[in-house]
Amino acid sequence: MNFAFHDVDAIRAISPAALSAYARLKGWKKTEPYGNHSDVYSGTNLPEVVLPRTRRLADYANVVSRLARIFAEVAETDELELLRELTLADHDAIHVRASGNHAVSVTDGIALIAGAKDMISAAARSIFERPRAVYQGQPAQEVSEYLQGIRLGSMEQGSFVVTFLPPSVPPAVDGVKRDMSMEREPIQRQATWQLANALGATSQAMAETIGGRGDAFDDAVAKGTSANLCDALAEMTAPFETLDLSLTWALTRPLPHADTARRFGFTKNDSCILQEAARALRERRVQSEVRLSATIEGLHRPGCEATLRTELDGKMQTVIAQLSREDYERAIDIHRKNTAAEWAGDLECWGRRRSLLNAHIVG
Repeated sequence: MNFAFHDVDAIRAISPAALSAYARLKGWKKTEPYGNHSDVYSGTNLPEVVLPRTRRLADYANVVSRLARIFAEVAETDELELLRELTLADHDAIHVRASGNHAVSVTDGIALIAGAKDMISAAARSIFERPRAVYQGQPAQEVSEYLQGIRLGSMEQGSFVVTFLPPSVPPAVDGVKRDMSMEREPIQRQATWQLANALGATSQAMAETIGGRGDAFDDAVAKGTSANLCDALAEMTAPFETLDLSLTWALTRPLPHADTARRFGFTKNDSCILQEAARALRERRVQSEVRLSATIEGLHRPGCEATLRTELDGKMQTVIAQLSREDYERAIDIHRKNTAAEWAGDLECWGRRRSLLNAHIVG
């Protein structure tokens, strides 16, 4: 390979885990060690290759380049495209494709990227701050840290496509049976999975709304839809005739129960529905300065939230309360003692769901 046509730093950034994950996906199997830092891989009708286990080789970039050439020849694909696939192998990726040619106006391009950031933030907040109809104020620290780790990938040829790369996903550990419960997956994977759920729920709610169901977005909130997400999608969609989003999973941590990608499509005409959904979600009924006597059913450390049980409208109901770190520590002690406490905050109601905003323990 002539390095003049390639980014050497980008080649060095391709991890050994990415190389071995790609090889296994394409039919190679590890057969024996090769020295102290590599392994031999072979497969039916496949050339034998030696894959490094570490980047700490003096000629690591040359080794990766040779492997990329072999992989590209076997796959009958362009070498640059193969290198791009290896670069993405450690990441779940979010691809946003706008209709039209490869170029868009600066204004529309900036709106697309800004909207995508807000979309990703809204989905992440539904993990760290629990699903809500609307998120106000600054996001939790965990959300901000997650967003800071997202990078823009290289542009794709054809239509205007932007790829967002969340922080790399830790590879699966061979020999350990993985519990496929998403709650046990790394947060990098949870965030991408939640975004897929939120986009699916939003698409479904839009279809049901068109079909005449007026409360479709109420149920979608529990799956990650929010006014913030709808606003972001409306901003991204409005300038373009069509907008396609696809989410792909890191090769180094495959999901055996999921497709290789989740795809969602929106049109320019959808932006008005999304804007109306955002407005309606923001107008969920909120009662200010409410006091409740409630017991704690459960505690959720990310976001410092408590699941409360209290009487509302003459019957026992569940209320989600977000607490300060100080009140969260107090809630742990109350929960341990299994006693009731008095809570104060703004009670938000949407559909059958209840949240106590700005919640704190009284006394």
